[in-house]
Amino acid sequence: MTPSGSRPHHDLLPVPLRRPAAVTAVIAVMTFAVLAMRYGGTAMAGRVDRKAQAAIDSSIPLGGRWLDRAISLGDPLPVITVAFLLAGLCVALRQPRLAVLAIAGPGLTGLATTLLKPAIGRTIDGDFAYPSGHTGAAGALGLVVALLVVSLLQPGPRLAGVLLVIGTLLTGVGMALALVAEDIHYATDTVGGLSIAVAAVLTTALVIDRFANRQAPT
Repeated sequence: MTPSGSRPHHDLLPVPLRRPAAVTAVIAVMTFAVLAMRYGGTAMAGRVDRKAQAAIDSSIPLGGRWLDRAISLGDPLPVITVAFLLAGLCVALRQPRLAVLAIAGPGLTGLATTLLKPAIGRTIDGDFAYPSGHTGAAGALGLVVALLVVSLLQPGPRLAGVLLVIGTLLTGVGMALALVAEDIHYATDTVGGLSIAVAAVLTTALVIDRFANRQAPT
């Protein structure tokens, strides 16, 4: 049993962050659903997409190899490789819950984005577009890495929350910018993909903590 007010070293989420994490996951699902209802079955950019596209085109050089390389990191093989390497690192650091999350979080994100695309039916140049699987994969991996950093540093709740937001946005938004700049996705596709990642990883983390804590001896 741990001292009152402390958290086990292996918990994925500090106790003060569990309720905010649950609320964030719900908001992410609602955001995804609203955009799905708005853009489902369409094949053109909305007003938000056009404004985002114009802003990105004016600030990011087009056709650079770095964009193609950045986007390729969201392909299935690199994502799976990074997820397993991250899981191995977590095992080496004696973070078994994070090892499970490193596989389950990106895995569930990829499964959800893959299955939901044809169901929603939004297309760009004839290809299913919403939600963006590449953005989801990048955001999921970034959030898992951020959770690992929080677990190792064990900062206060506010700093932990900031680290989680930064980790998710650095990878997710970075991938989103590259995809929109290369006309592979509409901006709202990337928002949908990142929403799936946030919901999948945070929900999985909460479930893992709840199940593991119930099984742990007191």
